[in-house]
Amino acid sequence: MYKNLQVSTTYVLSHLGLIFFVYPIDVIESTSQAHWLPVLFGFAFHLLVVTIYLKGLRYFKGQNIVEILMERNKFVAWCILFPALLYMAWLAVLSVRGFAEVVSIAILSNTPLWVLNLLLLVIPGFITSQGMIGGILRLSVLLGVLFVVPVVFVIATSFQNADWHYLFPLWPDSGAMTFLLKPHFNMSLFAYSGAFLMFGFLPSFAKFKPKAVYWGSLVLLPAYLISVYVPVLTLGEQTARQLQFPYLFVVDTVEINWLMFERINVFLLLSLIAFFMFYISLLIWQILCVIQLGIKDISSNYLVPIIILPILIGCLCIPDWRTAGQLLQWSMRFQLFVVIVIPGYLLTIGWLHAKKSKAESKNL
Repeated sequence: MYKNLQVSTTYVLSHLGLIFFVYPIDVIESTSQAHWLPVLFGFAFHLLVVTIYLKGLRYFKGQNIVEILMERNKFVAWCILFPALLYMAWLAVLSVRGFAEVVSIAILSNTPLWVLNLLLLVIPGFITSQGMIGGILRLSVLLGVLFVVPVVFVIATSFQNADWHYLFPLWPDSGAMTFLLKPHFNMSLFAYSGAFLMFGFLPSFAKFKPKAVYWGSLVLLPAYLISVYVPVLTLGEQTARQLQFPYLFVVDTVEINWLMFERINVFLLLSLIAFFMFYISLLIWQILCVIQLGIKDISSNYLVPIIILPILIGCLCIPDWRTAGQLLQWSMRFQLFVVIVIPGYLLTIGWLHAKKSKAESKNL
């Protein structure tokens, strides 16, 4: 049975938990004009990587990426899976630490950061251990139903103070592609590359058609553009550049007299917290799959706490947001490996596998 809706919703929600967070300031820092260029370029690169990745997976029907690699050469498999494993664990550390900072600043300023880090890991860990991927996929639909209206409402009202003159110039005066050389543009790819690996782990558990992913991408593209342009249109590029979380700041300035709630950013934050914990549960499940299928099939009830503990320790070792930003920039090496080597290698061995199978069928 195909689970296109569940997979598509999982794809969208796992990215929404990242888009409105650090992504806007990285894009704004990467260029001073025509911010749609780095957004569209990053999105096109993301779609290219996903297309190559899915094409490679289609050569091995019903197998996930761990099974595919382990059946061919275990040494090469671990050369690919180990960096991916480190990258997913590193994503979890940086994401949890960063989001705990956001929650602390916005709504829980008196709560110790270690408590927020713990909650942002324990709840996703519980979701993973109890529901596994079937429960996670079903949860995606439930979260979509519960939070789609609040998120759309907040996005619509965030244009309240927009000055559309800040939209111009639509094309930069000079050096249209210079943003490609900026470190902040490479850091912005974090919002694109943080969740696509999940497609490689799904084939053994849930069938889906690639077009479901592409339909989901149509929802994400406006979200990427809105997260960047709302701060720019409201504050101007120079002012937005000075803020740590520009989109969240703009939402906090919106005033609606007829609404009984004083701050509408509460709606956005609650939605993002739900999406974020969903994303972390997905990361934990992927790490779980690599260990169970690649090393030993240990019960998830024991393995999930073992996975959570080093991630929590990593979160507690990051003293401030500046350090987290430096570590995110350092992790770009792993990111480039994951988004280029893994899809490319999977497509190559898939093509060779199809060619070999075709030759064998002709000989018969």
